[in-house]
Amino acid sequence: MVDEMGKVIVLAYLCEGMDPDEVKRDLARANPGAVVQTVRAGSVQNGFLAEMVAAQTLRAEASGGLLAKKPEIDLLLRLAGTTQIARAIVQEGAKKGEPFLAIVAGHSALNRPPGFGGVELPRRALSRRELAKVEGAALLGAEKP
Repeated sequence: MVDEMGKVIVLAYLCEGMDPDEVKRDLARANPGAVVQTVRAGSVQNGFLAEMVAAQTLRAEASGGLLAKKPEIDLLLRLAGTTQIARAIVQEGAKKGEPFLAIVAGHSALNRPPGFGGVELPRRALSRRELAKVEGAALLGAEKP
């Protein structure tokens, strides 16, 4: 996805039998400066949806309009459709021992850490439900005081 803020590259991986904290750390180390967040499996099933919401986070970061102090939390809030961090963690947070999704977003090429076992989510046109989720995520930023 390309916008006025520059190129946005997003990869979303389904991870099973892995520790969310370790995956997050490994992806962040392999992609300095990128936003990395883990969410429960099933939260996002379309790589294009992950890209659209992550692009909102990166734009908000560039313009000083994040929903939280950290872009990783902003991304989680947008995916959960709430401005309440505790609610977002309960709704969308990755849990150790359960399958989860790892999302990596940045403005330059993204790297896959050596031996990383996540499976990249397929990308397809957005469904009406997914479009509504993108719109809802954008409105969270518009409603911010």
